[in-house]
Amino acid sequence: MNSSMLQAECIKSLRGIAWIRHLVLVVAALTVGFIPALGQDAPAKNSFVDASHRISEPQQSSDLSNSSQPADAAQPASSEASPSASSDPLLNFWNSPTLTGDWGGVRSKLAEKRGITIGGFWDNGYFADPSAGNTRANIGESNWSRIRGILDIDMNKLVHIKGLSLHITSTYNVGSDVGANMGSLVNAVGNNTGYHQLRLDSWWARQDLFNSKLSLYVGQISGVDFFGYLPQDFAHFETLGPYYAPLALYNSFESFDPLTTPAAMIEINPTKHVRIRSMIQSITEGNPADPAISGFYNWTDNPSGTSEAIRDGGVWNNEIAYLYGSGEAHFGASYSGARAYTEWTGSAFSGTLVTTPGFQSNSNGGDENFYWILKQYVYRPDGHSGRGIALGATYVYGPADKGFLPYNRQLVVTAEANGLIPKRPKDSINFSFNYLDIRGPLQIPIFKSEKVYELNYVLQVNRWLMWMPNLQIHQDIGANPLNGTGVIIGFRSMITF
Repeated sequence: MNSSMLQAECIKSLRGIAWIRHLVLVVAALTVGFIPALGQDAPAKNSFVDASHRISEPQQSSDLSNSSQPADAAQPASSEASPSASSDPLLNFWNSPTLTGDWGGVRSKLAEKRGITIGGFWDNGYFADPSAGNTRANIGESNWSRIRGILDIDMNKLVHIKGLSLHITSTYNVGSDVGANMGSLVNAVGNNTGYHQLRLDSWWARQDLFNSKLSLYVGQISGVDFFGYLPQDFAHFETLGPYYAPLALYNSFESFDPLTTPAAMIEINPTKHVRIRSMIQSITEGNPADPAISGFYNWTDNPSGTSEAIRDGGVWNNEIAYLYGSGEAHFGASYSGARAYTEWTGSAFSGTLVTTPGFQSNSNGGDENFYWILKQYVYRPDGHSGRGIALGATYVYGPADKGFLPYNRQLVVTAEANGLIPKRPKDSINFSFNYLDIRGPLQIPIFKSEKVYELNYVLQVNRWLMWMPNLQIHQDIGANPLNGTGVIIGFRSMITF
């Protein structure tokens, strides 16, 4: 069976998962009924949720092996348990793992007795561009904000179904981006949508088998949550490149807006150091006959996030990762068997080039993209903690004549100094270099690449508040040296509630 036939069979099998959405939503609604009863129980001795199931604050200085745990791409990593309670309510509020606390003991009881973990965060980026190079963009400021709610349910604790869990997220996105306004290929903020929206984002059922050696996922899932994603770096950088390898997926026509579509995934963990993932995800994006980008990569056909529509072909994502205490290595491949083409209009010389994705019956099928990721601690003052200096590199490659984005090669280099400032063990200083290389057919003497530099300081104010002053240099904006160099400054804040 060739790859096109295999993909067709996988897409066909996905059509039988519509009942999963109804199960997820019904279970989520039923859990509300447990809250009043739990609130009447005596206070528990241990009011903290198991770290493997909770949603907690961003974690800046973590062991790289933590990334072996599956995580929502927009979910801050967990950290250690809360210190002992104080008699001072203000001190308890300040030291709480989350802004809203334990809700009088209800939150921890829900997690401990019913397996219901409720969390979320507010991620906000405020940036200005004092220089937009030679572009015609107006110099100004912008604010992008995302609020995400997260519900995880351990069905073993709730209804004694061993190994089964449910994951549900909703999101509210609003604002604009100065990087996009100036024409950069890299947004100033790491927003993963171009639209203001309030919707059910992702939901899936996960079944662990053979002591979690094998895990099966089915539901509405984003490929970039699991492939080419470094969860420990989500709170280290603002631009997407340092913690995502997404263009390998997007250039294979992975869904972008929204990121989540009907999908099924298998994960195999043969040893504690090796992880293998494979996912088939529906493209399901707008009307393929519409030549406009906004009509193809958009959320307008599924604004609520509850549709199980499967169409327009599928994307097959694969990754093998080797994870160890001081580093990790990933290799991934993304393939789309859809008959996809990319139409180029405008002029590369003037910087007016426009790319239009779509489908055409007489175009060649197949589009594969690859990525390699390496992270390694090169210095640790105390041997095993997350403190130290970590270096990273990501390389992404795809064919020059196909794909959604105008670039098909990307190189990202990162350096992170974690917890090295005295008395600031959770703070970090981070630098990244992001090189985006224009496709061969589009290259001309003055239209080749854009280079983006990011320097930031992550200040972990307390366990639920992170603040990140940020400087970005966008060289050859839009891969056109005639556009000059843009400067973006601002800050990012994240509150875990």
